[in-house]
Amino acid sequence: MALNATGGRVKLRAIVVDDEPLARDELTFLLRQCDEIEVVGEAGFAMEAERQCDDLQPEVAFIDLRMPGLDGLALAELLRNKHPQLAVVIVSAHDDGALRGFEAQVTDYLLKPVRLERIRQAVERLTAARPDSVLGGRALERFAVRRKSWHVVVEVRDVVYFEARGELVWAVTEVDRFAVDRTLTNLADQLDTKDFFQSHRSCIVRIDRIRTIEPAGARSFRLHLDHPDEPKVPLSRDRASKLRERIPFLR
Repeated sequence: MALNATGGRVKLRAIVVDDEPLARDELTFLLRQCDEIEVVGEAGFAMEAERQCDDLQPEVAFIDLRMPGLDGLALAELLRNKHPQLAVVIVSAHDDGALRGFEAQVTDYLLKPVRLERIRQAVERLTAARPDSVLGGRALERFAVRRKSWHVVVEVRDVVYFEARGELVWAVTEVDRFAVDRTLTNLADQLDTKDFFQSHRSCIVRIDRIRTIEPAGARSFRLHLDHPDEPKVPLSRDRASKLRERIPFLR
């Protein structure tokens, strides 16, 4: 947990978004049982949630999946476009949106009825992903991943790229690949931006491993990486201009 200037714990500022008042009240009550969370706002529809994010600057939004108008994932995309550091937890009575949720890089997906124990797990994941909590302001240098009954320690300097495939995120080194229990959004917050670049919503690459940039149509590109398997990863149109700032295109 991050500390403030006086040594006190800084809570994660959260808003709760659900069009059903009873469900909204219940989730708010459960969140207030967690010492790490401060619920600063509640919203019953998309426009209200957008206004609260603008005014209150929360760090996390707990959003119901099925609401009139924009559904939870569409609202999450809208809010994150305006507030890129906002973490999103989707809450739903249905599990059919879980895959879409992880493709949209939400931090967690909670099934209703939500239990306090499950809420605490989500909050633990949120605080672990918070850059100033687990890293003390330093970039991630190594992490441990489970492999059968063992935990393998992976040095970040050995990772060539991170890739989201289906519901999993993979850290790919020259000799192996490891499933990571984090979303790409979480990782992007923890990695040193001098070394890594998010080329696409599904991919973060080590910038010094980019060897060639290939046009892929519709003003998008593919990056060829320095790796024994010669992988090609996507570079989206909106990220290409950011890459030009890191690697100037000289004519």
